[in-house]
Amino acid sequence: MHLRNAPTNLMDKLGYGEGYKDPHKFKGNFVKQQYLPDELKASIYYQPTENGYEKHISERLKNWR
Repeated sequence: MHLRNAPTNLMDKLGYGEGYKDPHKFKGNFVKQQYLPDELKASIYYQPTENGYEKHISERLKNWR
């Protein structure tokens, strides 16, 4: 429910968006919050290489994990 927006008063009353943490309001634009269902949360969908700029992405992902 925290990922759903609340464009109407009814949706707001039903709790849509409640508990959502906006990463842009946190240091480093990162906040630990689960976005995937439990059965998918351990899945890794992108694994950067050590080539070029992907090396920087790889380091950033390691820090987050």
